[in-house]
Order: sequence, then structure tokens, then C-alpha cells
Amino acid sequence: MYILNRGGKMDFALTEDQRLIQESVRDFMQSKEVATWIKKAETDKEFPHEFMKRAAGLGYLAMTIDPKYGGAGLGPLDAIVAMEEFAYRSVPFSLNILVQNSLAGHAIATFGTEEQKTKYLPKMAAGELFGCFANTEPDAGSDAKSIITHAKKYADKWVLNGKKRFCTNASEAGIAVVFGRTAARARGAPGTTAFLVEIGSELPGFSLDKKEEKVAQYGSTLCEFSLDDVMVAEDAVLGQVGRGWEVCDKTFRHSRIWIAMQGVGVARRAIDETIAYGSLRKTFGKPIVEHQHVAFELAKARVALESARLLVFKAAWQEAEGDSEFVITASMAKYAAGELAEKASCLCYRYFGGLSISSESISSKLHRDAAIIPVYEGASEIQLAIIAKDMLKK
Repeated sequence: MYILNRGGKMDFALTEDQRLIQESVRDFMQSKEVATWIKKAETDKEFPHEFMKRAAGLGYLAMTIDPKYGGAGLGPLDAIVAMEEFAYRSVPFSLNILVQNSLAGHAIATFGTEEQKTKYLPKMAAGELFGCFANTEPDAGSDAKSIITHAKKYADKWVLNGKKRFCTNASEAGIAVVFGRTAARARGAPGTTAFLVEIGSELPGFSLDKKEEKVAQYGSTLCEFSLDDVMVAEDAVLGQVGRGWEVCDKTFRHSRIWIAMQGVGVARRAIDETIAYGSLRKTFGKPIVEHQHVAFELAKARVALESARLLVFKAAWQEAEGDSEFVITASMAKYAAGELAEKASCLCYRYFGGLSISSESISSKLHRDAAIIPVYEGASEIQLAIIAKDMLKK
């Protein structure tokens, strides 16, 4: 898709390659095999290893990674076209795809040394190694610079101590991007450093303390872990010492576009399910969707859906073009798509009526899965703050 091509002509069509990506992911996610894995994850609430293995075989675990490291080499626009289709069928499965690609994978691909990229990315692309991104702590969420996990240098080793919280798929990961404080926080200098830590039960000092009992997004795990004198080598530093915030911030800016498209995908599903059910269910002698107030609500949701998707596409296009303004557009997209996901799923829940009280109804599932999207990877309030700050400085 090109928002503006070189000749100055507006073109909102997907390219032929992007249509093929869209169709291939859609076919995969609509398959009976994936439907079985989604159902299994909703029942046992476990990480879908079989799905991820198959996704790896199709090239979906390293979509934007350079082919020299086993990736597919897709551009930002290509990847988010795929992301919408993953999210349409399963929010938690799309989250697993996202964490591997736009968080852990992107951070290593962008800031890693040649040795780090060669060591980790091919295994991540093949589904032999899962990654996670660990910045959030019990007392550091939206204020991401206020982490207290610390790392101290002893000879040629770094020793990490602290606790990380709400880390998606840490229970399955073998490599974690971990942020620790290596200097006091000062104005313009957060004083943090990023480390690549090979986590797991065999790592001395590492403890997986908790897997959250979630009420939604079954099939991805949410974990808390501790680092107690965990020792890593000098070459575990990702990026530069003291510049961890750069790694964290730039990775979140990139991933924000993916989360926004996740919101678009689930919102589109909620609207489609509402129309499908509302076309069959009758009240007062006619289908629900033919009541004007219902039709108007659906029409407003459609406008919001198209608007949010265009913001996501614009942000991805700007990123691909190297336009630094993509950061602001990404915040707009995350805000618009996150809010839409929650509202569209609520609309679906409402118009399914009494069926929504059943945990097995699609309206209930969509409502639960979408509710957290305006919160994670930068809450809506944080996105508004970013947008407002940019407006006021100009």
C-alpha cells in the first residue's frame, strides 16, 4: 500500500505482494487446524507451541528480519497487513506473533551486534527460540524510565538484580531483552542499559515467580520473574551501556504500530460478528440491524475502523520512508485503534444480548480480549500525552 507514491499520486491499494500476504495469512488463520489450536488454548490456557511451530514454517515469526538471519525481509506495511489477519481470528495468537517480531526480534535486529543477531535471530525465526521484552516492574509501568532493577559491573561480568512484571511469554522464552539501571536517573539521561539474558530454569538466580491467571487472551502467558545476582557477560549488552532507554523507546515506537493493527483486526471481527448475528436475530418484527439506532452505531464503528486502519497504514509507511513523524502517527493510530477495539467489542457484546453472558460466545470472547488493548504497550492516556506534547511544541 502506498499512501503517497513518488509521482505525487494518492494510491490506497495494496500491492500484489501485500494481497498475497493478506490472503495467505487469512487462509492459514481460517484453517481447521488453527481453529483447533485456538479452541485448545481457550480451554487449557497454555502457550500454543504447535501453532507457533507452523507459523515459523510459514515465515511469520521473523517477518521484517533480514533473510540472512532467516527472516522474510518484509517491509513495515507488509507486516501489518499480516497482523490484521492474525488479530481478526485470535488476539492472543496475534500477540504471540507480535512479541516475537516487533518486540524481541526487532530490538535484537536493530540494536544487536553481528554476533548477537547471528546467535539469536535464526533460531527465533525457526521457532526454536522464543523471546520476550522485560521492562515493566511492580512499580514501573507507564513511567517506563523509573525501573529499579539494577545491573553492576564486576570485572568482565554484569550482575543483575530485580523483578520484572507483566512480561508476555516469559514462561516460554529462552531469551529476554531485560532493562536494568546502570546509573542514577537524571534529566535527559534515564541511566538504563539493555541486556540479552538467556532466561530459564538453568540460569542461576533466575526465578519464574508467577504466571498470571488471566481473564482473557488465553494462549499467551503473562509472567513475573526475579533476577537474584544473575550474571551475564559483557557481550550481553544490547546497544550501548547507559542507553537502554533508546532501545526501549524505539522498540515501543515500532511495536506500537503492530498493536494498533491488532486493535483494527479485533474491531473488524467484532463489527462483522455483530452484523452477522444482528441480521438473523429479530426484534419487533425485523432484524436487529435494521433498527435505526443499531444501524447508526454500526455505521459509526465502520467510520472509526476505516479511520484507524488508515492511521496505521500511514504510520507504517512513514516508518518505511524514514520519516521521524511516524512516532506521532503511531501514537494516534494506537489511541484510535485501541479505543475502537474496546468500543466495537462492547457493541458486539451489547447486541448479542443474553448470549454474551456465556463465556463461550464470540461476543464475550471478543469483549474480554479487546478490553486490554487500550492499556498495554502505552495506555491511551500516554498516547494522548505524546500527541499533545508534539502539538504544543510546534
